[in-house]
Amino acid sequence: MSNHVLLEKKGYKAYIILNKPEKLNALDGDMYRTILNYLYELDADPKIRVVILKGNGRAFSAGYDIKEEMNIQITPLEERNALRDSSNAARWKMWDLGKPVICQVHGYSLGGACDLMLPADFVIASEDAKIGEPQIQFGGPSVFLLVPWLTGLRKGKELMMTGESISGKEAAECGLITKAVPLENLDAEVDALADKLIKMAPEILYIQKLGVNRQFEIMGLRAGLDTWLDMSMFFRFFKTEEIETFSRITAEQGVKAALAWRDEYFSRNQE
Repeated sequence: MSNHVLLEKKGYKAYIILNKPEKLNALDGDMYRTILNYLYELDADPKIRVVILKGNGRAFSAGYDIKEEMNIQITPLEERNALRDSSNAARWKMWDLGKPVICQVHGYSLGGACDLMLPADFVIASEDAKIGEPQIQFGGPSVFLLVPWLTGLRKGKELMMTGESISGKEAAECGLITKAVPLENLDAEVDALADKLIKMAPEILYIQKLGVNRQFEIMGLRAGLDTWLDMSMFFRFFKTEEIETFSRITAEQGVKAALAWRDEYFSRNQE
């Protein structure tokens, strides 16, 4: 269990809290596995009626810890299995949980953090939050391709093929999240929604959630996302000069240096 994820229970509410503020709650494998374990625990707790996922410090989460990822040397198949059994398993457990899940977002929710946010039943964010899937800018694919299901084809392509982040306000307007509110109102808005859900009969609330989710699964959502996870591992077989150089600079100097190299490289080669 990771000490960078906390679990707090207050009456009918449970809070899963990302707690690595010194790194903007950058996620790692142990954190995902801990989230998964907490979700199973809360699903079995008859007193808990609502689960709230949030982050301590200046952000929900800046995404996956890229430096940790660079230090892990595994085969594409081993990577697929690790993603399936930890990060994607936590996301699917949130989707399947027998109780409503509210994700509370402030600051950043990028990459792996955005993927963690997406399967929640409700996402309430601050209007100035930065939300997106920037993996393509770092030379990698998203592994939980839920965005197009939420936003539609055109906006989904814009977000996934440019890697640009959008504000909480924009995310609410395009259907990526439930609602955006001023930062100072965020806690109160989440608690108000949780209090509303607590008053519902939990068995009926679960059936309603299951019914809505099942409609999208019938249309192919779960099969599509699981298939994409299998397909995404083939990225690890790509060994172009650009990808290799970007990865090396990221490992040696960090993401900012790699992005600066990328921008200069493509500007130079367009002349």
